[in-house]
Amino acid sequence: MPTMQKNDATYNVKIRITHKSKKKYPATNIFLTKDDITRSMKIKNQQVLDAVLDIERACRQRCNEYQHRLGSMDVAQIAELVSDIIKGEKKKEEGTHFDLDFIAFSREYINKIKGNGNETYRVYAVALNSLIRFTGRDTLSIHEITKKFVNEWIAWIQEQPAPDKRKKGTRAPSLYPAMIKALHNRAKDAYNDEDMGVIRIPFSPFKKAEIPRYKAPRKRAITAEDIREIAALSYEKESTRASRWNFAKDMFLLSFGLIGINEADLYYCDHYKDGRITYNRKKTKNQRDDNARISIKVAPEIASLVEKYRDPVGKRVFCFYKTYKTVGTFTSAINGLRTATANYGLKKIGAIIGIDDLEFYAARHSWGTIARNKCGISKDDIHLCLNHATSKQMKVTDMYIEEDFSIIDTANRKVLDYVFGKTSI
Repeated sequence: MPTMQKNDATYNVKIRITHKSKKKYPATNIFLTKDDITRSMKIKNQQVLDAVLDIERACRQRCNEYQHRLGSMDVAQIAELVSDIIKGEKKKEEGTHFDLDFIAFSREYINKIKGNGNETYRVYAVALNSLIRFTGRDTLSIHEITKKFVNEWIAWIQEQPAPDKRKKGTRAPSLYPAMIKALHNRAKDAYNDEDMGVIRIPFSPFKKAEIPRYKAPRKRAITAEDIREIAALSYEKESTRASRWNFAKDMFLLSFGLIGINEADLYYCDHYKDGRITYNRKKTKNQRDDNARISIKVAPEIASLVEKYRDPVGKRVFCFYKTYKTVGTFTSAINGLRTATANYGLKKIGAIIGIDDLEFYAARHSWGTIARNKCGISKDDIHLCLNHATSKQMKVTDMYIEEDFSIIDTANRKVLDYVFGKTSI
C-alpha cells in the first residue's frame, strides 16, 4: 500500500502485517510517483505491482516455515521475522543452509562445564559416547536428529550387551536420551532467538520420541539403627584392603554429619573457618542466584573426622585430592567393590550390616528421610539443608529472606541427636 506523499513528491510502499488484531506497516525500498497510482491510491504500475506481490508471497512463505511458532509471537516479532524480505536485504545465511555439528557442539559444552567443576559432565560424556558409537562417526548434523533417529538409537541401546557379562541395567535407554535432549536444548538456546523470530533449529525430536520411563530403584535411605551400627564397627588394622574399609566408614559418617555432602563437594571444598565448612554445591550452583552457597557447622560428633583428614597445606579443607587424582577415583574408593572373591569399602560394610549394595549417597538420603520422618523437620527446611535447586517461586521468596544458616545448624543438631543421642562417633 502506498503511503502519504514525501517531500520529493514520491510515495513509499509499505506492507501491512495483521496478527492477533494488531497491525504493523514496515516500509519497503519501493517508491512510487504520482503516475504509478490511481486516484484511490492503488498501484497501477504493473512492474511495481509484481514486485510488491513477490514480497508478499515471500513473506507468506517465510511465515509458513515458522507456522509452529506464530501463535507465541506478536505482530512486531513477525515483522522482524520478514524484515529482510521487505527491505530487500540479503537474508542472513542466504545461499547457505544453517547446520551445526552436534557432536562438536556437545563436546565444547561438556568441556566447559568440566572446567567449571560440574561433575555432571561425566554423564553427558557417557551419553554422547553412546551416540557416537551408534552413528559410527565423530560428526553429526543437528538436522539428522529426528524422532526416527532417536527411536532407532534407543532401540540400539536396548540391544547392546552388558559389559563384562554383568547384569544389564535398565537406566541407559532412559538416561542417555535425556542427557542428549538436554544438549539439544542447549543448542537451541544458543542458535535460536525466539524474541526476534530467528529459529535455526525448529524441531524438538525428543518430545515425541519413545523414550522409556526409568523405574527408579527404592530409596537408598537406611535407618538410624543402621547408621549407629556402621559407627560401632571396629576399625581394622591398617593394610591396603583394611584402609579402604576404614576410609569408607569414615567418609560415610563424615557425609552424614555434614548433612549428606556429596563426593564432589567433600573433595573440592576449600573454606573452613570458625568451625564452619562453607562451599558452593557443584550440582546446583549454576541453577541458583546465590551459587548454591551453604555453610555447615562442624558438629562434635564429626569433629575428630574433620581433623583426621584435614589438608596440612590448607589448599582445601580435606586432603583427599592428594591421594585421589579425580573425584571418580575418590568415589570408587569409598563405594568399593563386591564380587564373589572381593569385598571392600562400603560394599563390605553393607554386607556385614545387611544392606545390599550400600553406597555413599545413602548418607544423604538417610539424613533427609530421618529429618522428615523422625525429627519432624519441614520439607522447606530440608530443601534448604540439602541445598537443592530453587524453583522460580522459591527464588522470588528468597529475595525477601536474609540468609541465616542457623536453621541448618538446628536441623542437623536434631538429626544427630536422634541418631547418636549424646554419644560422639
